[in-house]
Amino acid sequence: MDFKLASNTWDSAELEAVQQVIDSGKFSMGDRVAEYERDFASYCGSKHCVMVSSGSSANLLMIASLFFTKDKKRRLKRGDEVIVPAVSWSTTYFPLQQYGLKVIFVDIDRNTLNLDLDKLDAAITDKTKLIFTVNLLGNSNDFESINNIISDRNITLIEDNCESLGAVFEAKQAGTFGLMGSYSSFYSHHIATMEGGCITTDDEELFHILLAIRAHGWTRNLPHKNLVTGTKSDDPFEEAFKFVLPGYNVRPLEMSGAIGIQQLKKLPNFIKLRRENAAYFQDIFAAHPFLEMQKETGESSGLALL
Repeated sequence: MDFKLASNTWDSAELEAVQQVIDSGKFSMGDRVAEYERDFASYCGSKHCVMVSSGSSANLLMIASLFFTKDKKRRLKRGDEVIVPAVSWSTTYFPLQQYGLKVIFVDIDRNTLNLDLDKLDAAITDKTKLIFTVNLLGNSNDFESINNIISDRNITLIEDNCESLGAVFEAKQAGTFGLMGSYSSFYSHHIATMEGGCITTDDEELFHILLAIRAHGWTRNLPHKNLVTGTKSDDPFEEAFKFVLPGYNVRPLEMSGAIGIQQLKKLPNFIKLRRENAAYFQDIFAAHPFLEMQKETGESSGLALL
């Protein structure tokens, strides 16, 4: 039998959204991306959302942004120690290496597939500056315990939530427990926008930094008063080509934003179906001698088998 890892979730709503973008003649990031960012932030309960080209790009920008913040307590520098779980996707790790950070791998709890909390506690030293958690395969970390571990330490927490959109822990969305959280909307994930990703944060300075480094490091997309350059010039030409940070070009397509608006409306039902599928798998494989069940932390958005 052929069991697909993912299936198409688009219907006429997404196709019409794409056609409207085509008819508009504007394909680069614009009003539909901005609308999707507002909708996504609202869904997650975050103040700000920045859409990018992929979840991998979201991870890259989160790490990069922490090198440019004016708040020295959470600013990173080359050589700082960062704790990550030993199981994740490659582009959780690569931005850390690319920015010269010292990666400290901590093993996972085989029951939850997320960070082993005892090993996390033992791995933290005076050199630890960042914990980059990963909510794996639809399952949130135990953030109450993590926050208790780091409560009296100057350690920044961020989340890779690319696989766990819609997971909930203590009535709060996974991806919003850290200073920033990343999400993916690749074809096989909870929602699909062609390629695409998002970063959520409640921190206004980091939000402004992310806006700049998403697109060339310029000021064009920043508010008139912002926490990167202060107050922008009234000369639109100057601000259109004013480059102030070492940026990238990881902007999303306007079509991806338009699709995201429609997909986000369907997300509650997608999560419901994923949870039903997880319960079905748990039921039929419960007594299997060679398989173990991933144990749920809070309310998952889909579980896995070991």
